[in-house]
Amino acid sequence: MEPVIYMPQIASDQFLGIFVVATLVLVFGVGFAAAITLSKMGFISRRWQLVGYIFWILQAYSLYDLAVRIQSSPFTTKVLLVAMVAYLFAPHLYFYLIDESEKRYESANDGQL
Repeated sequence: MEPVIYMPQIASDQFLGIFVVATLVLVFGVGFAAAITLSKMGFISRRWQLVGYIFWILQAYSLYDLAVRIQSSPFTTKVLLVAMVAYLFAPHLYFYLIDESEKRYESANDGQL
């Protein structure tokens, strides 16, 4: 017995809205990553992190709207929103690990000299 995959049909008049919302997910995601990364690296002020969080909120809402528009299952919608929460913490975890590794190697290099 083969598994049955339910794929709802997307009406042609909804395609443009789905395309725009999917594009907004990408644009806001890039804006979030750029604002957080550039502020953590010191290229722009730390106040820009607030703008990054606003981008993240807009991205999460756009992703939820996209999930509703494409009629995804409730489980898939929940998985997407959990992924968005993980995406919120990913840049912070990355820079935390870089800082901790620099501290470890600096203390190791100080002990060798």
